[in-house]
Amino acid sequence: MQYYHVDVFSKGPLTGNGLTVLVCNQFPEPEAMLCIAQEMKQYETIFLKKIQDHEYIARIFTKEEELDFAGHPILGAAAVIHRTQVGNEKAEILFHLNSKDVAVTSVAIDGEHEYTCSMNQGTAQTIGAISASDYPKLIEPLGLGVEDLASSYPLQVVTTGLPYLIVPIRSGLEKTGIFSPGYETLVTSYGAKFVYVFAIDAMEGRTWDFSGLEDVATGSAAGPLGAYLCTHGVCKEGEEIILHQGRFVGRNSELRVLEERGTGNMMVSGNVTIVAEGTFYGAR
Repeated sequence: MQYYHVDVFSKGPLTGNGLTVLVCNQFPEPEAMLCIAQEMKQYETIFLKKIQDHEYIARIFTKEEELDFAGHPILGAAAVIHRTQVGNEKAEILFHLNSKDVAVTSVAIDGEHEYTCSMNQGTAQTIGAISASDYPKLIEPLGLGVEDLASSYPLQVVTTGLPYLIVPIRSGLEKTGIFSPGYETLVTSYGAKFVYVFAIDAMEGRTWDFSGLEDVATGSAAGPLGAYLCTHGVCKEGEEIILHQGRFVGRNSELRVLEERGTGNMMVSGNVTIVAEGTFYGAR
């Protein structure tokens, strides 16, 4: 298999969120793909199988599991396909995931290594309602108190394919993390897969897996968050929002999100830098 190392939501090489992209003639067994993701030690690894020009099946793995959807792997994969399969300045690529299809537009910025990629995540959905009386038990395992919350904004679970518990705050971003071993079970009981803590004033967020590993830049959270911000009047439909993430792991990243006028589709975009490529011999 050919593999590529790319940085997504980047500001040049060795910034943004790292990703491994592997291009397969046939997918390895799921257990093998999980082992490869563990070997690569990126937050996520994406495997691609070509169907026809500009159309691919994609499988996405963390070091723990396969995901039905993730953001930065799709954008990174689009840049790789653009570079290796499309000679034009602009490419339109369709990905078939386990539970949805995602269309991506890629535009070359600089030669063969820099691209701006934008994905259509579709419309967002809010899952259920969370009582304010439940807020303390949801935020205390994050190291937060009720006084840290942005009190005008509710805690909500929002999804465009991967559901996030959005926790809006006014203070405390620097101290937050996941400090309870049972937090995954609690979050899941509210219909969320992960939690995204977001500082409203700074437009800056943080998220982790449940081992406590922090993600650098989370495209699958950007769509739900953008929809949340539009719903609650922080921004307007058709207005591009710039989100910041990764400062606390030394990888400042920039994510751009827009709720498309008329359709309500969440468009998430960022720059992608292709850093390295090679051949992977561990599985075929």
